[in-house]
Amino acid sequence: MNFFLLIIYLILLNNSLYAETSAKKPDELFHILNDNNGWSTIAIKEEITLSKKLINDMNLVALMAKQKTTIPTEIIQDIIMDIENYGQYFTSAGAFIFKEIKSEGDWAEGYHLLPVDIPLIKDREYFFRVHARGYNIEDKTSIVHWYLIDEEVRERMITQFASKDAIYLDYGAGLWMAEPIDEKEYILSYRLYLDPGGSIPDFAIELLNKMNIVNIFKDVVSEATRRNITVVP
Repeated sequence: MNFFLLIIYLILLNNSLYAETSAKKPDELFHILNDNNGWSTIAIKEEITLSKKLINDMNLVALMAKQKTTIPTEIIQDIIMDIENYGQYFTSAGAFIFKEIKSEGDWAEGYHLLPVDIPLIKDREYFFRVHARGYNIEDKTSIVHWYLIDEEVRERMITQFASKDAIYLDYGAGLWMAEPIDEKEYILSYRLYLDPGGSIPDFAIELLNKMNIVNIFKDVVSEATRRNITVVP
């Protein structure tokens, strides 16, 4: 009997250590993304404002897409937490592969392969964890946060989706924030920092990131608007 109790204990301990290790967050990066100071507007198209922020000691900039909306935040959360069906929502960003690896409570982990259609440039891939809440107890405005899982942790995860030829990304994070304007309307923003690594020039990375963040933002808002119209009596 004691032997079986020991086995159960070890299993629970292993799961606890796995969750703790894989949940390491880039707190400083989240703080920078969450801070409303330092953002400068790049472009305004239709209702979306695109901004950037310089980060000390980083070659790349953080990016933010935002717009006013009245869509219930629960709908936004449901879409972003539904990793398995990202292919149905993110239709503007081109070809990609998303797989859900694990889901538990208010968080989920997934795998993302980003094909790079440029000669001699390798594809990119990463594992990530996404939470339906703020990144810490002081963050009252974020409704979803996600971050990349480092490669050491990746080796202990389910890796049958991983590509041997792709470059693994291990530093990046994103915040979806809802900042109230009045009782109904709020500013929805998606804030992102992602370094794709490798030999892609910084200006090309920034251009790709600008297009991707706007496409993702538009796709989420479009799907959320469709769902909101569907549930309205």
